[in-house]
Amino acid sequence: MSASPRRALLAIAAVCGAALVTACGVIPFTDQPAAGYVYGSGAPLRVAVIDGASADWTQAIETAVATYGDATPYLRFQTGAQGTNIVITVHDYSDAQPPVVPGYLYPWGAGGFTAVYDVNGAACNYPPATVPVNCNGEIATANVYLNDAIPAGSDIEARRERLVLHEMGHALGLTRHSPDLDIAELAGRYGWPN
Repeated sequence: MSASPRRALLAIAAVCGAALVTACGVIPFTDQPAAGYVYGSGAPLRVAVIDGASADWTQAIETAVATYGDATPYLRFQTGAQGTNIVITVHDYSDAQPPVVPGYLYPWGAGGFTAVYDVNGAACNYPPATVPVNCNGEIATANVYLNDAIPAGSDIEARRERLVLHEMGHALGLTRHSPDLDIAELAGRYGWPN
């Protein structure tokens, strides 16, 4: 791991440990943390990322996947769903034509949000899930929604990348977390060695 991701991880650990307003956390699970994944096995978590968003988001999605993949050997990303533990599908949307999100309240005006579902199809992350009842926390699918209403500017690509990175953390099982990488929280959720 290079010095930059290592510094980011240390900063995140400090924020999480300091019990500030933004608390870090993970979606609790009763058996396995992801579909077919054995907690503490040390096996890589296999994640498909299906890019269903417009081309405007492609670079940000690729950067987020590469950033998470470079941060830990316990994440393996692929483009197809076969043989994966979690399938993440990325969509773009606008408030003028909001997506239908089963089990969730639509968050008007948000830059993006993620809907996470267990192997039984129950909504798992709150917010924006109304009441995540009956979720066993064994994540199988996640839908990342990215709002096309992000204002233009010279730093738009950096803002897109930061948003996708954050939403990908939710898709992998984090609840409230920092805007950046939270590999330590993911390691705790999946039982990866530190």
